[in-house]
Amino acid sequence: NLGRAGTDNAALQYVRGEYIAKMDGDDICHRERLAKQVALLDQRPDISVVGSWMQNFGASSYLNCYPEQPAAAQVLTLFTLPTGNPSVMLRTSLFQERDMQYNASLRQTEDYDFFARYIRELRLFNLQEALIDYRVPPNVRKKDILSERASVSDEVREQLLRCWGIPFTSRELQVHNMVAMLERPNSNVTLAEVDAWLQKLLRYNQEQQLFDPVALRRGLGERWFEVCYTYCQPRLLSIRQYHRSPLAVNFSLSGKKQLKFWLQALRNF
Repeated sequence: NLGRAGTDNAALQYVRGEYIAKMDGDDICHRERLAKQVALLDQRPDISVVGSWMQNFGASSYLNCYPEQPAAAQVLTLFTLPTGNPSVMLRTSLFQERDMQYNASLRQTEDYDFFARYIRELRLFNLQEALIDYRVPPNVRKKDILSERASVSDEVREQLLRCWGIPFTSRELQVHNMVAMLERPNSNVTLAEVDAWLQKLLRYNQEQQLFDPVALRRGLGERWFEVCYTYCQPRLLSIRQYHRSPLAVNFSLSGKKQLKFWLQALRNF
């Protein structure tokens, strides 16, 4: 009864293979998953972790998509997991030679904590297809778990910002966590505050070069769209504020997304 993180750490002493494939016991692994991930790691010695998209089933049919390239994955880690943890395959050398490990004190969100602590050392590549079917139980069975995950995720993000030296106020931390947890209502945070915070991250990166500049601009532009879409304001305010921000030029909206954005805005007019 060590929890997921403690069990992972305890099992590492028994690993003899070159690669470690993770998976939760109630999910479904596609037949070709392991072969495709081994092939990628064999061909790309610069990649240390390979994940994939995940298709939800059960209480959700959502397709979890993750960025392909390492630079984009590093940017996404500012807000959330950069890959589906049950889908990943890692090089054993990360644990045996570089002494990486999971935080055994965490009962939830140990996967996000792991990637947040080591993302600058890891090279993560996500195969652009769902190689795991991820089981989602009814929310009534996960209420306490989801609440704990959200709380720990907030702490992980705060530590990540501190570790990378990104200055923030308590209000900006609140804004950052709202931007990360798009499904969590927070009506007292304005779109103007979100815009200001994301632009602050861009300015800081110009000075410190923590992230690939192109990947950061695109990642923050996409996050800006997602916030404006999710927290739609009346009288087309979300559409106007979205296009008014310099962040909008960094993320090219497909025709489908533009249509959904306008329909969402008109429904809330």
